[in-house]
Amino acid sequence: MQCPDCGAVYSKEDLFCGECGRPPSAETPPGESSSSPDVADQATATHKPANRPPAPAPVAPQPKRSFSKLALILSGVALILLCLCIVGAGILFSIVGESVANPIGTVPAQGDLLYEDDFRDPGSGWDTWSEVATSGKYVDGEYRLAVYSEDYMAWSYSADDQEFKDVAIEVDARQVEGSLDSTFGLIVRHQIDEERYYWFQISGDGYYSVEKKGDDEWILLQAWEASDAIRQGLDAINRIRVVCYGDRFSFYVNNTHLTDLTDGTLRAGAVGLAAGAYAEPPVVVHFDNLGVYALED
Repeated sequence: MQCPDCGAVYSKEDLFCGECGRPPSAETPPGESSSSPDVADQATATHKPANRPPAPAPVAPQPKRSFSKLALILSGVALILLCLCIVGAGILFSIVGESVANPIGTVPAQGDLLYEDDFRDPGSGWDTWSEVATSGKYVDGEYRLAVYSEDYMAWSYSADDQEFKDVAIEVDARQVEGSLDSTFGLIVRHQIDEERYYWFQISGDGYYSVEKKGDDEWILLQAWEASDAIRQGLDAINRIRVVCYGDRFSFYVNNTHLTDLTDGTLRAGAVGLAAGAYAEPPVVVHFDNLGVYALED
């Protein structure tokens, strides 16, 4: 059998096309009109939405557990040991000086605006498509990503493929439909030809995480962790920000610093947007007011 989306050949026993993830009997999701390029068009298209592979699902947000009495006792012991460690660290700090206070270094100040998109112009260059598993389009001055299949993600990036190195990237993200057990956020340093990038993601129920997409694998850099800085629920707007400088990254939500990471694998790349669903699709997220800023020396 030949896939009508990407032209790849697969057998009747296959549940999905190995190239684009389309089921053999795929239909366009309700309420969406199909706008995917046909096989002939894909050969010359700058971006091929139909060829997006079904990516492995990132690690799910950590469940909220109820603790037994024994667990509470052990937690108390651990808290006492932690306090002792903190006291010891304070003594060590007073000895070695301020060099250990901020090992990630000082975050550079934000400079001039290099790129922006408020998504009011449907011709500004971001992918538009509609498939059985995902869709992307401009809607009422925002950019919309939708995921209709479980353990699936959708992503997009500007058609100009502009690469950035040391920059601060910001965008407003708003989940409008679906389970709050979701994932959405910014892709940075996206090396498009090899599909490698960093993904700073938050969830509708108040968690955040950072992953690196490597060569056919996901690498967890920051496990899912809850934060009160993340506004929860549908239609809640969260300002997501990533500062990339050398091999260092700083991550923020709503002007609150969440974490710092060091990784020197990817030094430059494009900016993208992404959303994903776990066990309860669909998940629909709108993005707005994207800005990329230079960093001051």
